Amino acid sequence: MKKNFKAIKAFKTLAFAAAVFSAGILFASCNSTKQEQPQSKKNTTFVNTKVSDGNRLYSVMVFSELTEVQASYLKKSEHFKIPLSACIYESDTTLLTVKLPKEIPYKASELVFTITGVPLFPAEFILCNAVYKNTKPGVFINGKKAVLNTDYTLDTKTNHLKFITPVDSDKDSYEIIWQTSSGTNSMSNNTSLYQKEYRQFEKQWFNQLM
Repeated sequence: MKKNFKAIKAFKTLAFAAAVFSAGILFASCNSTKQEQPQSKKNTTFVNTKVSDGNRLYSVMVFSELTEVQASYLKKSEHFKIPLSACIYESDTTLLTVKLPKEIPYKASELVFTITGVPLFPAEFILCNAVYKNTKPGVFINGKKAVLNTDYTLDTKTNHLKFITPVDSDKDSYEIIWQTSSGTNSMSNNTSLYQKEYRQFEKQWFNQLM
């Protein structure tokens, strides 16, 4: 099965460390699950994420529908499937409200949630908690800087980013970085293909905030 890594990270400071997770950091990863679901012809992908500031859970990636939600307690490698009937998903914000079953003895803030669903194509994202005070989001595709209104559009009122370029949320290489009131968030996929280029883009983008 082909796997492509996606990550959402939220940084409390402006120091950037790719794929490093620490207290207060929101992250997510995502992989193709087409081969894992032979009963469905739909292409699905999943996002691993934690609750953000305000104890809210966002997928950031926009799904047209959800197919599975799972919660994991990583310290003990415990995994719990959550019925979709216990979940409310708002695709316009990517907010996922989950009613944890009684058999899960942990708080939502202690868990990593795996959200599986059908992504839109071209890919769309809601840049949760984004602010645009100092700079616009940094958007990079396949090792190159994306151009606003050429490669993507961004509604700063709803934080809705839509790719015009046919970006596959599961297969293509991309990175999106945006500012929040408490630091910055980023979402990336398959960045190892252009690691040197992305690191340079990240430095340039963060320098704009200094």
